[in-house]
Amino acid sequence: MDYRMISADDHLDLGFLPRDLWTSHLPKKFQERAPQVVERDGGDFWVCDGEVWGDWRGGSWWSRQRDRNIVYALNRGGVAQDNVLRPSTPNLRLADMDQDGVEASVLFGPILPMNLADSEFKNVCIQAYNDWLVEFCSAAPDRLYGVAMLSKDDPEAATMEVIRLARDGNIRQVNHLCGDFSAAMYSDPAWDSFWSAAEETDMLVSIHTGGGSGGAPGPRENRDPQGAFRAGQNSYSQPLVGVLSFGVLERHPNLRFVLAEAQIGWLPYAVQQADRSYRRGMESKGGVEFGPLKLMPSEVFRRQVYATYEQDQCGLYLLDFFGEGHVMWASDYPHPASTWPNSLEIVERETAHLSNAQKKSVLRDNAKALYRMNLGS
Repeated sequence: MDYRMISADDHLDLGFLPRDLWTSHLPKKFQERAPQVVERDGGDFWVCDGEVWGDWRGGSWWSRQRDRNIVYALNRGGVAQDNVLRPSTPNLRLADMDQDGVEASVLFGPILPMNLADSEFKNVCIQAYNDWLVEFCSAAPDRLYGVAMLSKDDPEAATMEVIRLARDGNIRQVNHLCGDFSAAMYSDPAWDSFWSAAEETDMLVSIHTGGGSGGAPGPRENRDPQGAFRAGQNSYSQPLVGVLSFGVLERHPNLRFVLAEAQIGWLPYAVQQADRSYRRGMESKGGVEFGPLKLMPSEVFRRQVYATYEQDQCGLYLLDFFGEGHVMWASDYPHPASTWPNSLEIVERETAHLSNAQKKSVLRDNAKALYRMNLGS
């Protein structure tokens, strides 16, 4: 391979964020309520307004190995024992990218809804994270591409944040959904201003699994594997049906929608079924327009939907379905499912059947074009 890859889905998890992120970025009036790291029950946790958000993995987290069943990529790569916030330390993160043959990385933040009853406070916490994200990516702006957080239950706040971020110009994608599906985002007219703002500012919109009540992480021994699988599938299939069946993408033809960490093998079947339902609806109405839709779901899908995968050899046999430019590889660093630090070996095996042009498109060129990355060929 004579080029370096682009990972279209990596992470800045809550547990790896600097402990002073919110105390140093929130407005003065909210400083006393800022999310902070608190020691309790023998561990360090993010706590805000009495709500525990999750582990903080600095300090002695790795040496304690609180959940020995979870093997992060950092364990696999032999660097977990450094006891540092490696993913949020720019020079160390860049070194890990170099080791894995990755030139640029798209960075998703905490994939959970922040549990705060005070909507004003919640929105300023989201803004504070986004401000820190811009600062973090400025350490290597041609290699680090941050995905901003948004409120998923406040359409006005989400709209204003898209406009604010677009004005700054350092963020090119927002993540509008993690966790539980909310049909209101696609069917409620109150959200129209959000979709319009994203289209008008050329802001990519994405969804990412995680953080909902059905798929919320917990002690591994208490998890229901089948339930977690179903929750993961629903976190993508329901929003996909939402943007297609409620006409969101059709009304906003220049809006680009990213399914992050979705995998790709299931998508052709899902879109095929959406087409089938559309045809039945048209037939039942005697050929007149079916609800808000004028185009086949597959037409809209190929025009505006993009998807990332980590390991999906079956899906890579179906590339023709997606059309040009819509499938992007990702390493998922530093999650347990990540291919880091063995990505090169894995992608060589999974893409062996592809032509050189197809392979380079999936591993580099598609993401480079979508994110308008200032990189060489």
